Amino acid sequence: MNKRKRTVSLAIRPATKKARVRKSAVGDTSGGLYAQVFGGDSNVDDIAAEWLTGFNEHEAKAVAQLVNFVFRCSGCSIEIDEDDVGDPDNCPNRLAEVQDEYQAQDITDYPLIAKTKGAAAFKITLQAFFTSLIETLAQANTLYENPELLENIQVWVSSMTSSSNRPFRHTSTVVCLSIISGLCRVGRQLVENAAKKNRQRETESKKARVNKARLATLKQEIDEINERLQLVNHTLTDWFDTVYVHRYRDVDPKIRVECVDALADWVFTYPDKYFDGTHLRYMGWVLSDPHAPTRAEVLKHMQKLFRDKDKISGLKTFSERFRPRLVEMATHDAETSVRAASIQLLDTFGGAGLLEPDDVDSICRLIFDAEPKVRKAVVGFFAETINSAYEQQIEDMGGQEAVDEALGEEGEEDLQTPRLEWLKLKCLVEQLVTYDSEDSESAPQIDGLPPSTVALGLVAVGLESRFYLAAQALYDNISELRSWEVLAGYLLHDHSEVPAQNGGSEDVRTTLHQTCKLSDREEVVLLDVLTASVKLDLQRLAESQKEKKKTKAEKQALKEEEAEAVKKLSGIIPKLLKKFGASPEAAALCLRLERQLNLDIFQELRQDAALAALLDDVSRQFLTHHHERVLDEAIESILHALTHEDSRDATEPIVRRLWDDIIDTFIQLRKDQDLTTRGSLDDETLTGITNTVLKIAKLGRISEPSVLDRKPVSRGKPQKFAADAEPPISSLLEMLGRGIPSDDVDAETDIAEDALTRHTMSTMLLYFVWKARHCADAMAAGTPVADNILEAIATRRDACITALVEILRSRKGADEIRLDATNLLLDISNLLYALPNAKARANNGSPQNADDEAEDEDWRALCQKIDKPTTKLLLNILSAAEMSVAKLTGKKLEDVDVDAEPLDVDGAPEDSDDEEETEGEERKMRALLAEGRLCFLGSRLVHGVQVGTLGDDVRKRLERNKMRLGHDWKEIVGHLAPPKAPRAQRSRGGGKKKKSEEVVVEVEDDEIEDSAEE
Repeated sequence: MNKRKRTVSLAIRPATKKARVRKSAVGDTSGGLYAQVFGGDSNVDDIAAEWLTGFNEHEAKAVAQLVNFVFRCSGCSIEIDEDDVGDPDNCPNRLAEVQDEYQAQDITDYPLIAKTKGAAAFKITLQAFFTSLIETLAQANTLYENPELLENIQVWVSSMTSSSNRPFRHTSTVVCLSIISGLCRVGRQLVENAAKKNRQRETESKKARVNKARLATLKQEIDEINERLQLVNHTLTDWFDTVYVHRYRDVDPKIRVECVDALADWVFTYPDKYFDGTHLRYMGWVLSDPHAPTRAEVLKHMQKLFRDKDKISGLKTFSERFRPRLVEMATHDAETSVRAASIQLLDTFGGAGLLEPDDVDSICRLIFDAEPKVRKAVVGFFAETINSAYEQQIEDMGGQEAVDEALGEEGEEDLQTPRLEWLKLKCLVEQLVTYDSEDSESAPQIDGLPPSTVALGLVAVGLESRFYLAAQALYDNISELRSWEVLAGYLLHDHSEVPAQNGGSEDVRTTLHQTCKLSDREEVVLLDVLTASVKLDLQRLAESQKEKKKTKAEKQALKEEEAEAVKKLSGIIPKLLKKFGASPEAAALCLRLERQLNLDIFQELRQDAALAALLDDVSRQFLTHHHERVLDEAIESILHALTHEDSRDATEPIVRRLWDDIIDTFIQLRKDQDLTTRGSLDDETLTGITNTVLKIAKLGRISEPSVLDRKPVSRGKPQKFAADAEPPISSLLEMLGRGIPSDDVDAETDIAEDALTRHTMSTMLLYFVWKARHCADAMAAGTPVADNILEAIATRRDACITALVEILRSRKGADEIRLDATNLLLDISNLLYALPNAKARANNGSPQNADDEAEDEDWRALCQKIDKPTTKLLLNILSAAEMSVAKLTGKKLEDVDVDAEPLDVDGAPEDSDDEEETEGEERKMRALLAEGRLCFLGSRLVHGVQVGTLGDDVRKRLERNKMRLGHDWKEIVGHLAPPKAPRAQRSRGGGKKKKSEEVVVEVEDDEIEDSAEE
């Protein structure tokens, strides 16, 4: 390019970095403005100045060059000429021709959305060029002296923003928004210049000897600036109304995001024009945009605005108008990231005093939200609310100085003396309980759902409580939570001995004492908080010891600190159990603390007596409590001790004593009782047997229940009845008969009988799982199992399945006990039928010799397929479960099994009134539970087909509604299909390897947990 003398001065602004040489996004860049901007070495300021020089020489040609540049940026190589520019009335027709010709090329990609490496730089450069062009026009006065230039550009470029062609519309919108950004910078500069001149004029007018000529000159300059400012503002309004008002709601979310970014830039750049309710409302309206990234973009920019304290007063109108929408987004938006951003913005609102009390409560409740990201976002807001409540309490007691003077220095040793940390913790737990109670009141109450399907089911899978998760989130923001010893001291303090106020100098201490008094519910919540605090603190100590940057001395200090913490905690847990052991919920939380201990430290500190005492306390809770949650926590604590080698020796005798105590209790309770007939036991005996069988089932998860096979040992007293000499397993098998319903039993007793039946079936499953495990280990080791043992297992298996079949025949529909019995029948059959696979795995598929074949004959008594009548019964139950799900979810089954029995589907409503009651959350919950039961049953049936206990007729029946009952059901039935074989590779010998016919079956949902007793 030939060098020429430039007659245009550049805009005054900070020097920009030299633009990098970029590859074109649309192919050839030889010649033209596109090549200069994206392919040359010049920066955008130089290119803008050079274009203006060309404009001064040939206006139409320069404008055509600029329009063609926009075309090229859209991915279009078609051009217009100066004749087209000279006929602005024909602009729409010419643009339509270009668009049609471009669309005929069927181009879907264009630079702004390209995935190439330089795509982001392309957009930045494009925006920078047009912004620089406007500033250059203003600096050269062309913007004011030749306003027709911008009007001519607007005719072409703004018309493209309404094009149906996406590349044209998107690119031209970015160009127009960049032009407005340039005008905003010009407007801001004019406002600053006008203010500067006004100050100079005011200063001059206050002088003793006024220079009238100077004043006249300043007035003339101010008038000129105001005229220019008026022109710029008018131009901005025109461009805004022409482009932004239509494109901020464009169908393309990318264009909507461009508009949000641009408006935010204008508000910061030129607040005199755009920082008002008229323009900010566009940001508020976009809060309802269906595109989550667009909503998030608005929130990001609004956060920047609200952080500027000088702008808070100007944002009150916006906050009043759109605060409800922001609260709605924080609580219910579909995108977690948007919810978190909304909370952060509302946190800023709260700091500026722009929130209503109801809004504060709505946001604080999110500390219980299921999403960790939401909980993390609300932590600062919630902690500030707690601090405010705490400070108010301090003020009510006379202020910080008065409280400090009355309390004096708090000792670190006596942690059970009232202190200010307790007041902060009281404020925290009070708020947590309040928000939890409000949530509980608004939660749907589902009648007819047994406890095992609701709260107790959550404990079984080890979910933490909402209070634990809330404390975990708040741990780093509330310092009092990081001192678990203070928390424990607060809980152990006897709040019943609160002295009355006497008007003396002890009033502050007494007020603090009374204020910190905890309710029963608050004590339970604080125990949950203590559990979180202990776990996080011990995790911190353990993880810090693994850091490579720590010196040996630092690691040793951390190890000693951990040992000291474990020692203190082991002394606190028994005290907590002594105080709170009567409450099942509190006792469960105290037991959970035991699992936070590193039990190996007891051996290192030679604290065997302390460990034994702690385990005795745990076993005592297991024996004295009958609440399922307490039993689960106690079992987990015992298992925790069994998994530590140093504590295993001390734990195994305790487990044996537990078995002895439970079995002795069971033998005493069964004496002289009819265990088979439903409703034959009095309430006290029924409750006692139910609780005992429940404990047998729980203890069987971690220890082999071999005592169930042993006959009771005579204690020197003559036995009156032969039944008392039977092993406990025989009584449990008899008790399965209680699952057969009876019309003579009232509803309350019916529920209690169902609970006993359910616990008995759980015990039977664990019994056969342990037996199968024992047999599988023997087969794998090549050790023979005595014939009498195999015969006993087979006999009890037959008795169990016979009793289960009777339960299935006596009940109808998708009754829960019926489904539990079905699952147990399938589990036992599949489990024992798969035993030969253990032998096959042990032999690695090698051929059996004669001795092995003879030995297999002994195992065949355990490996039996499910007979045809029972299979038909199972398929009827499957039909009932399918229909239950279909009825609750509104799905249509392929057809109805003509052989299926009449169904009473889970008490499903039949009339319109009942139908209305099951709408909404309750119906959704019932549908989820029904689907879960169906999938559980389906997994057992699929397993049976895979193992071989069920035939192809079951396979075909399972696949009938594979595509009609949801994704989960489809995935479960999909396991019937044989796995895809890997692509065969040619062997060097040229022959194909014969596939093994061995079927390896894994036992699903085995409830046994590893113990040290293997």
